[in-house]
Amino acid sequence: MTRAATVPFSGRTKWGEVLGNVGLAALGVVLLLVATAELSGREPVGLWLLVLYTAYAVAATLALAVVVAVTSQLPTLGEATVDDRPAVGVRSWSAPWWHANALDLGLAVTGVALAAAGFAAGGTWTVVGALPGLVGLWFAVRVALVLIRRRRPPALWLTADEVVVDSPAGRARAARETVREVRSRGRRVVVELDRDATWESCPRPWRRGPSAGTVLVLEASDVGHRAGALADWLRAELDLADRVRASPPGKAPSWPRSPHHKE
Repeated sequence: MTRAATVPFSGRTKWGEVLGNVGLAALGVVLLLVATAELSGREPVGLWLLVLYTAYAVAATLALAVVVAVTSQLPTLGEATVDDRPAVGVRSWSAPWWHANALDLGLAVTGVALAAAGFAAGGTWTVVGALPGLVGLWFAVRVALVLIRRRRPPALWLTADEVVVDSPAGRARAARETVREVRSRGRRVVVELDRDATWESCPRPWRRGPSAGTVLVLEASDVGHRAGALADWLRAELDLADRVRASPPGKAPSWPRSPHHKE
C-alpha cells in the first residue's frame, strides 16, 4: 500500500497564517478605536451593534491565531465511523472551519439586530434596516445548514463499498467500483467517476458549484498530507490500474487499511 506521508505544520505556512490572523485582528482593533470615538451613551444603536460584532470577530480571530500557533500537526489518515459504518480517511482541520462558522453566527445575529433596531426606530430606518436583516437571515441559514449537517468540513472517507467526500456543499458518495481515476490538482484531490455521485447537498444559494456530476473534489489544504500523497493512497486502496507504486516487499503498510482493501 502506498504510504501517505505526513507533512508537519510549520514554517511559512504556519506562521504566515498566524501573522495573517493577527493582522486582521489588529485592523479590527483600529476600526473599534475609530468607531467608539463616535459613540455617545447608547447612541447610535446601529453603530453599537457593529462595534460589538467587530469586538467579537477580533476575539475569535485572535483565538484562532493562538490555536494555529500551538498546532504542529494537522489531521492525518485514521479510522472513523461514517453513517454508522466503519471507515478510514481524513477530515480537514476543524479550527478554521469553526472560526468561519463563528463569524457567520455573529453576522446573523448582527444583521437581525440591525433590522430590529430599524423597525423600532420607524420611518425610513425600517427600510434601511431591511437590507442587513436579509443579510443576517442568509447567514443564519448557513449556520443552520451546519447544524443539520448539510454543510460539512472537507473530508474523504472509504467505507466497505463507497467513497464519501464531504465539503461545504454537502456530502457526496459513490460506489467504489465506479471510481475511474484519482489525481491531485494543486491542493485538491480529484476523483473521477463512471457515473454521477449521490448527493446530500445544501440548497443552491448556499453552495458553490453543482451538486451532481462525475467529479468529486476534496480540498486538502487543511490536512496533514499533501494532495498527491492522498491521491496515491486512494488509488492503492481502490486497486486502480493506474496505481503509481506498491508497498515494499515484506513491509507492512503504514496507514490503516479500508475495510475491503485487497492485497
